[in-house]
Amino acid sequence: MNQSLYSPSAAEGLSLPLGRSTLLVVAPHAAAPLMLELAARLSTAGAVRVLDGGNRFNVYPVSQGIRRLTGNIYPCLERISLARAFTCYQMLALLEETPAIDAPTLLLDFLATFNDESVLLPESLRLLEVCLPHFHRLSAQAPLVISAKPVPPVTPERGVLLERLQEVADQHWVLEPARPVRMQPTLWEAY
Repeated sequence: MNQSLYSPSAAEGLSLPLGRSTLLVVAPHAAAPLMLELAARLSTAGAVRVLDGGNRFNVYPVSQGIRRLTGNIYPCLERISLARAFTCYQMLALLEETPAIDAPTLLLDFLATFNDESVLLPESLRLLEVCLPHFHRLSAQAPLVISAKPVPPVTPERGVLLERLQEVADQHWVLEPARPVRMQPTLWEAY
């Protein structure tokens, strides 16, 4: 499934039940507002695990999202576990060490560490292939939602990483920023 929309309220469409599957969300900024809103929503229902590859997790918008749903934010925040990876090697180790549990897993900006220019593309591809079986292992117990950015125009050759990720996801959404709606043409557009 390929969806084209983008707004923080789109997280309502990603709330439970997501099912035991792997969902890939591709959007500018790795859909950070959407993923943080989803973390807030999921934390009101139970435990949620966040694995951050692009240093995207910010507790302030998450707590604001929780506060919109319930006045009791501290138990919800305690239900969120967070781990970060700063290199693709750390991301692989993080996935290897993450047990499959009955709680949703959010993988924020997964390809950020694989797009590191100091790691050659063949090595990034090799490490990505080693990571992929862990997606199936984690999503067998609970939903796995992965976010990624579109392919950067300065490194189009790295697009193969995103393509491979799309191939293994059970479904993927490509979200685009909402375009402003102009209600009236400007004076000079009439001529």
